[in-house]
Amino acid sequence: MKSRSIKKLLFLTVCYFLAANFAHPVEPTFYKNLAMPDYMFGLAFAAMATFNFLFSPFWGKIADQYGPNKVLGISFLFYAVGQVMFFLAKSVSDLIIARCFAGIFISGVTVGEILYIIENTNEEERGKYLATYATISAIFSAFGYMIGGIIGDMNISFSFYAQIIGLALTGILHFLILEDRPRETVSLKARQLLKESNPFQAFLDARSLMSKPFLYFLMICMFTAFATNCYDQCFNYFIKDVYGFPPSYNGWLKGAIGIITLIANSTICAYLLSHTKIERSLVKVLVVCLGMMIGIILIDAIVPFIILNVIFFAFNAVYKPLLQTMINWFNKDKQSGTVVGVYNSVSSLGTILGSLVAGFVYSSGPKLSFVYAAIAFVIAIVFSFLQMKHREGTV
Repeated sequence: MKSRSIKKLLFLTVCYFLAANFAHPVEPTFYKNLAMPDYMFGLAFAAMATFNFLFSPFWGKIADQYGPNKVLGISFLFYAVGQVMFFLAKSVSDLIIARCFAGIFISGVTVGEILYIIENTNEEERGKYLATYATISAIFSAFGYMIGGIIGDMNISFSFYAQIIGLALTGILHFLILEDRPRETVSLKARQLLKESNPFQAFLDARSLMSKPFLYFLMICMFTAFATNCYDQCFNYFIKDVYGFPPSYNGWLKGAIGIITLIANSTICAYLLSHTKIERSLVKVLVVCLGMMIGIILIDAIVPFIILNVIFFAFNAVYKPLLQTMINWFNKDKQSGTVVGVYNSVSSLGTILGSLVAGFVYSSGPKLSFVYAAIAFVIAIVFSFLQMKHREGTV
């Protein structure tokens, strides 16, 4: 029953993105029921993202040594434990500790899934499967959000129960139906691994990879992650706080976005990956995201506001497969764990900063986070343009 299979991994990835998002639509209500300050939504997410950032290179090294599927199985089980801690939290410190604990293992999930695809595909199909993975992330995150919102209308506790059970079952299935390719003799013993658990070690290991294109790529990843999370964290709280949406409305909205994302990735993204130069297409997609963000800032009427957000979510989902396909540009023999670890850490750094900004500027103006997201998209567009010119040999 156990085998190396990309199809099985993608099935388990669907399960993950569904379960991981069951609790998101009820979190604003959860925080308000605990009488938490407005900045808590951003601070809690930033705490999780910080430990995602710190441990991503470590998990990349562990996965290279012992196999990404082992990392995935362990990470899912402990991620579920982290969500139990989060659900039982009663104070700010409890919430932060729970989010930090979960962040350690969320990084293991992200690194493990990407590495499993890289290890078990050839050069020709790797880009396709990485794009499929990113598409699954966008679509089923939205559907998980929708399901969680519907469940949360009955009782917000049910959304947490569903998430915890779903994550634990996904971890168990990784051990039961999936396996890693045979590893060579493990070169790092347990003591050495602990010694090299310095979270910044992978950045030192990646020095040989550093070049202008790779640096541009990392900056694009960081600033798009900042923009997306600065926007997304505020949006979830904004529609609850300003428009009074119940969890189910929030969930139905994300579900609709999931359908639109599926259409966008099946048409726009598929065309861009197959018929265009990715670096040129990325610039154009980010410009559309910036345009939608400017509209979101300027418009207050609820119907146009929602329409602009739906369009933004669709194009926001399109750029992620493009970026993840670019990872393959910089992959060198036996360094895939380092590349993916650095990519995930830099993206997590953008997530940390975006979440913190969203949380702490909200009280000064609910739409200020959208302004900062727009600025980050401008910077990402600049680096995308530089990368495009470098690839074309004009800079």
